Amino acid sequence: MAGPAIRCSEMAKALSDAGHEVHLGAPFTSDRAVEGYQLVMADERSLAVEEAWADVLVVQGFVLSNHPTLATTSKYLVVDLYDPFVLENLEMYADLPLGARQREHWPALATTSVQLRIGDFFLCANERQRDFWLGCLVSEDRVNPITHMQDGLMRRLIDIVPFGCPNHPPRHSGIPAVRGVLPGVGEMDKVAIWAGGVYNWFDPLSLIRAWPGVLRQVPNARLIFMGMKHPNPMVPEMRMASEAIRLSEELNLRDRAVAFNLGWVPYDSRQDYLLESDIGVSTHFNHLETRLSFRTRVLDYIWTGLPAVVTEGDSFAELIDRNGGGRVVPYEDPRALETAISEILGNDGVRNRCAEVVANMRSDFTWARALEPLVRYCNDPWRAADLQERRRRPGRDQPPGSAVPRAYWFLRREGANQFARRAIGKLTKVVRARRKRNRKLSNRPLE
Repeated sequence: MAGPAIRCSEMAKALSDAGHEVHLGAPFTSDRAVEGYQLVMADERSLAVEEAWADVLVVQGFVLSNHPTLATTSKYLVVDLYDPFVLENLEMYADLPLGARQREHWPALATTSVQLRIGDFFLCANERQRDFWLGCLVSEDRVNPITHMQDGLMRRLIDIVPFGCPNHPPRHSGIPAVRGVLPGVGEMDKVAIWAGGVYNWFDPLSLIRAWPGVLRQVPNARLIFMGMKHPNPMVPEMRMASEAIRLSEELNLRDRAVAFNLGWVPYDSRQDYLLESDIGVSTHFNHLETRLSFRTRVLDYIWTGLPAVVTEGDSFAELIDRNGGGRVVPYEDPRALETAISEILGNDGVRNRCAEVVANMRSDFTWARALEPLVRYCNDPWRAADLQERRRRPGRDQPPGSAVPRAYWFLRREGANQFARRAIGKLTKVVRARRKRNRKLSNRPLE
């Protein structure tokens, strides 16, 4: 599982532990054992049944666009906005021509708009995100006198539910995963781990460029990338992953001082890789995605007590810098990375002090604590005040008459998939009417 699936499964478990009957919809079958909740296939027919059964729906991503039935629900609706995928897509598809980028952007924007308009309660990952999403909710007229009367701070409209780490300490399975297993990594080597995938909004290249300098100071330093292929087949192959491998080969580092796990480590096995490492690393670029990101891989470093070397700009960088849990470096600065990594990997005293600080953070980021607002909502759900009391307003809820504004109106409200079905249906009617008219004309007697 990648981040979204991990988050959903942990939500389901926490809600089950709180005494709720929970069904988790997934687009693919899974051989992973689940405890306390039921896994169901997320197709249109089964989700219609699940929607009728449930009291509360929790959705994220493109679910409402892919399954329009859920967008018309009368049940309590929780929308998880922890992943601002509209901003992610700007980086993911940055290499495409403008037209192709816009074709990826508009469905994401339409889906986001639908979510913001119909949710009763929204979740986000941190205060930065909450400020961003409050602005978006203002633009959709969800922050208004009615919701303000319900709660002046808007916590009953949108609250913080970050990603979490397991409630229990990490335990090694006893099966070696890194040392003596990955190419070039020996039993006595010092290991820096890149946990999670390599996506286009990350900067592994500066890290790899720093490694020859790290080796000069710490000859047995090794860098490992834990997962190169995303487990979701719907996620495209990332250019940055290929570039990272290519650069390591150009610098003659691959399988000598830099190792890549070309697959994906199962969720329940990742602690073996982390516990066999000495520090965690995460580097990214200076862009909007960074500002609003919540780097879930850094939580795994906190869970396993790994000092972290990270790029500045996100909320975890601020936390690490403030508490002394590692080192924070400028964007795209191999020399700064070389210095920071060498200082921690090459000095056990420094590393141990940073590790102690990180380990003390663990209790603040457990799933039990992170999911408290969601559990509290599901224990006693409420309607968003404006959705309960809003009256139909002339013009706003009626589609325009002219073609282009009318198409845009439906696209924003229904999402890309439902809009495509509507457009195909309309086109089919037009074609049938034209054929019928042509048949009548062809059967007319010649004068």
